[in-house]
Amino acid sequence: MAGKYMVGGVGGLVSYVAGNYYLDGSKPLHVQTDLQPRMEMAGVNILPVVAATFKALPESTRLKMMAKMNAPPATPPSDWFDNFGTDPYKVTEVVKGKVWTVQYTTDMFFYFDPNAKVGQKMLGMDFEDEKTAWGVMQSAERSGRQASAQARDDLEKNSELMRLIAEKGKTPETVGAAGPNPINMIVVKLNNGDIMLYCPTRVREETGFSEWLEGLGPVKWVVLGSSAHTLFIPSVYERYPSATYISSGDAWMKLNNVPNIKAVPDFDYTNRTQLDSLNSLLKDEGVQFHFIEGDTGTLALIPIAHRTALEVDIIYSLPDGGLFDYPKAKLEAGGESLAGLRLFKYALASAPTSPNDALPPYRFWMMDPASPMAPMLMTGPKKDGSSCTDMANSLRKVIEADFDQALGVHFKQMTGDEFRRSISLNWSWLDGKPLFEEKHQK
Repeated sequence: MAGKYMVGGVGGLVSYVAGNYYLDGSKPLHVQTDLQPRMEMAGVNILPVVAATFKALPESTRLKMMAKMNAPPATPPSDWFDNFGTDPYKVTEVVKGKVWTVQYTTDMFFYFDPNAKVGQKMLGMDFEDEKTAWGVMQSAERSGRQASAQARDDLEKNSELMRLIAEKGKTPETVGAAGPNPINMIVVKLNNGDIMLYCPTRVREETGFSEWLEGLGPVKWVVLGSSAHTLFIPSVYERYPSATYISSGDAWMKLNNVPNIKAVPDFDYTNRTQLDSLNSLLKDEGVQFHFIEGDTGTLALIPIAHRTALEVDIIYSLPDGGLFDYPKAKLEAGGESLAGLRLFKYALASAPTSPNDALPPYRFWMMDPASPMAPMLMTGPKKDGSSCTDMANSLRKVIEADFDQALGVHFKQMTGDEFRRSISLNWSWLDGKPLFEEKHQK
């Protein structure tokens, strides 16, 4: 009798979880992707079950679990100085005495993290997977025989690298073979002389970088431009605990799992009242902030500082067919050092896998209320699909803002109109209307 009631209870729980997931009225995204997220166990995609379970949790419990799962480690990834004793920083002055971009080079840390393999498979980034490799070849063949031959060689080189890492683990040899992972921090000097860091990286003393940075002025402002970019914040916070921190609530909730970090940021830019207050405070200092509402994937914040837009996680493909910091010709001619980026472009950011021949499918999944990816986000898309409209309208406000150039965490520099066209290329699908029109061109 007890067994009968137990079976009935389990059946009822399963029915509740499944019903809560499939019958909650979420509107499917208006753009469909052939590639869908997968989390495999014994060849079975268990992601819908995992997503349904998360969705059935009380919201506060779900958020705490997601924040803990995605919290940054207390120790940042190793950089080129840790591995080879060479300077990991390259500083470029963009606006004289006002704006600098700092390229910081880490190792390809995700190649050496066994847990990263699950995420790579889920997002379609496991280049050893036969289906992914087939997608790479399909995309490359659209660009001709030379691109196809290069893609085949890139896939072989990737397999060789994975075998080497599996055999030897993380060593100077395997780190060098995997290549560098460059990422940009942007440094802004406010009109009052204070320094603002946008998407900061680790600040080291050994190569003289900290002396240069702090010689510009006191570091008073730290901006987390994306909820996805928190890896270096624990080390930055340890160095600049008294700075004013600007962050999304989601990003800071992840940081709450790191010891000795204050409970809330000084400004939560996803709170409209706090964002208005922040913009009022810094208006005379040469900086204004644009929160990209509706961007459920990263909650991106785009400041405009001294007529320069600062960006992270919005631009992927370029209008000429390139990716991030590399125009198409440079990407295709980049040799072995750009193999990983080419594979990413062909596997995810090109047709037929990419619905708009620009964005990877996972950015579409993140905007889809009916996707199993939605419950895995701390802030998911609205059930009625209106997050797409919100994001399109936010991006139009950025495009219409007055700036001359743009700097990115994943690209170095663009003209203002190149940036506007790139936004439009990647995101015009949101509401089916161009985001950048001729009337906006300077």
